[in-house]
Amino acid sequence: MKQIYKILLTFAILPFLGGCVDQFGEKLYGPDRTVAPESNGPQTVMFMNMTEAAQPVSTMPVDVIFSAAQPTGQTKDVVMSARMASGKSKADRNFTVHVVDNAEILKSYEEANGYEVSALPQEAYVLLTDIISLEYGAEEAFSQSILRIVNSESLELETDYLLALELGPQEGFVIDEGNGVLYIHVKRKGGSGEPAGAADFRPMSGDNALDPEGVDLGINRNNLYYTLTGADAMSGMSACTIEGLIYVDSFKEDSERGNGTLAGISSVWGYEASGVPVDFLLRFGDASVSPDRLQLVVSDAKYMIDYTFKEKQWYHIAVTYDGEKLSFYVDGRERFSTAMQGTMNLATSGRFNLGQSFNQWRGFNGMMSEVRVWNVARTAKELKDNAIYLVDMTASGSLVAYWKMNSAMVGSGDTMIEDMSGNGYDITVARQGASSTVTPKVVINNDIDINIR
Repeated sequence: MKQIYKILLTFAILPFLGGCVDQFGEKLYGPDRTVAPESNGPQTVMFMNMTEAAQPVSTMPVDVIFSAAQPTGQTKDVVMSARMASGKSKADRNFTVHVVDNAEILKSYEEANGYEVSALPQEAYVLLTDIISLEYGAEEAFSQSILRIVNSESLELETDYLLALELGPQEGFVIDEGNGVLYIHVKRKGGSGEPAGAADFRPMSGDNALDPEGVDLGINRNNLYYTLTGADAMSGMSACTIEGLIYVDSFKEDSERGNGTLAGISSVWGYEASGVPVDFLLRFGDASVSPDRLQLVVSDAKYMIDYTFKEKQWYHIAVTYDGEKLSFYVDGRERFSTAMQGTMNLATSGRFNLGQSFNQWRGFNGMMSEVRVWNVARTAKELKDNAIYLVDMTASGSLVAYWKMNSAMVGSGDTMIEDMSGNGYDITVARQGASSTVTPKVVINNDIDINIR
């Protein structure tokens, strides 16, 4: 009898010793079945930007760009939400989104992004909904906050404005560190109404076909690039300049440098093919070069540019040659030079490419705009003064080719970008890697702003 009593007593106290599990997998203890003390701390919530693709907010701003040609009163919405950093919510909570009214926000943004900003006027925005609701047991909020930006007359042309939004904490929750403020960068551009834009070199949306061998070695397996044949004026140049704006969405992994096929490379300008001598090539990375640094190859001589680039930032880069010196510039500042004589071939056998390499895994993962070729060595001042817009296209007849890359060429069926120099060097979009029948099309991003330091 005593033995039976001991067994019954053991079963009676097991829930208090070993605990039990509720429907969400939490271990519960004690007579009140409360969550174990180590699980009772605050949970972490991530502030999410849902405008284009769901991603945690970061120091990178959301660009909202209007053209002066667009009517005042036109609007664009920024959508925000919240998500648990891990696990599921242990309570129903309403989180409030509010505007941050703090001059230090402007200052810190300027330091991080390299250009001055002004506070966005109140007439230019309205917070339509400021509540983000999270339910017990959920991983994501079921309601969203919507900010509406207005193309207001109070926005001065070519002025950079900033609005910062913050997700307020709630009892039992903390906001993920470094993820609590969403920056909205607003600009009303230009007086001509011509859209600023850039050609996107990343794989087309929905294009996930593998290469002919069925191999997938990286994100750029189907990357877009642009090709030009018959560019005879870009060969045998006694002096020249090639310049343009570039934006890298992501560099190759440093670990790829040891792989001979990948080599951590992302090609920018020039023509390269297996077994063909390299006359000119500009690329990020190599077996001995970090993926965030540029390597310049001229007649098989390799030069590393001693400058570390950042992801998701616009840069103006330029190569100049005056018959005696080869130079490289970043945002109007000389970062490399070496003595050189003879002629320069930007094209090989009349062929020149943007964003192409000899295999499909070395494509350029980002955007380009305002790419130009000259038959003179442009000065540092000329490069800096005309980095974003070319003020004088005539320039004494020295402009060889000019691709604004802000629209597809009319009548090309979205397959070409026009040479604005008038010399007829129009470039055609192409695609490396995939064996599918998807026809490559020019992809232009006009909903951007280009700022360089």
